[in-house]
Amino acid sequence: MTTITRSVEINALRDAVRPYYAHPVHTPQWSHRLYLWEPDEAWPSAGTNAKMGIKSAGVSMEGLATTLTYDDKTMAHHFRLQPSNMTPMEFWFTFDEGEGKTTVTMKVDYTIPGSYLGQALDKLYVERQNTRDIEQQLANLKALVEDNA
Repeated sequence: MTTITRSVEINALRDAVRPYYAHPVHTPQWSHRLYLWEPDEAWPSAGTNAKMGIKSAGVSMEGLATTLTYDDKTMAHHFRLQPSNMTPMEFWFTFDEGEGKTTVTMKVDYTIPGSYLGQALDKLYVERQNTRDIEQQLANLKALVEDNA
């Protein structure tokens, strides 16, 4: 299993981040990898689903994302994407507030199918591309919040 964790510091409090993260209409604005996004109206509440399609490292994946936990106060969010052509991917977002800023951390767990070849492919290319994509998503969220604060 591969785990990637990245963070970004946003120059705004959690309540300024909330409309852009917790309101699904804004998700495609900061999550550049999305090409399909059809969330339940109550997303990201626990138990809600979203039809989700992402593209990364030249691979398109469509499936159903399900929120496993969501804390409305802290915005801590854990969801699972079950692509039709891969093993499930787990996503966690945390929003830690302090000194007028919010540190947003994104963690992703996934497994590339296959034995040694899958692991080698992941280490050589997929993991690096996924890391760049996560960093870009966080930078996009930061820009969206700070440009509209």
